[in-house]
Amino acid sequence: MEGNKKWIMIIVCTALVALCLALVIVGQRTISVSGLGLQLAGLAGILLLLYLYNKRYQ
Repeated sequence: MEGNKKWIMIIVCTALVALCLALVIVGQRTISVSGLGLQLAGLAGILLLLYLYNKRYQ
């Protein structure tokens, strides 16, 4: 059961990274304030995932 939880978390985190990267890419293509908001949301998501990843190894 513990191994399944690990794989599920890996898949969920990978999907979230892909979603955040998509937000940054779509926001970069959109020249407006909403595009900037998408980029910032994507950046915040990536930074949050990096923080959670690094927190485990301190």
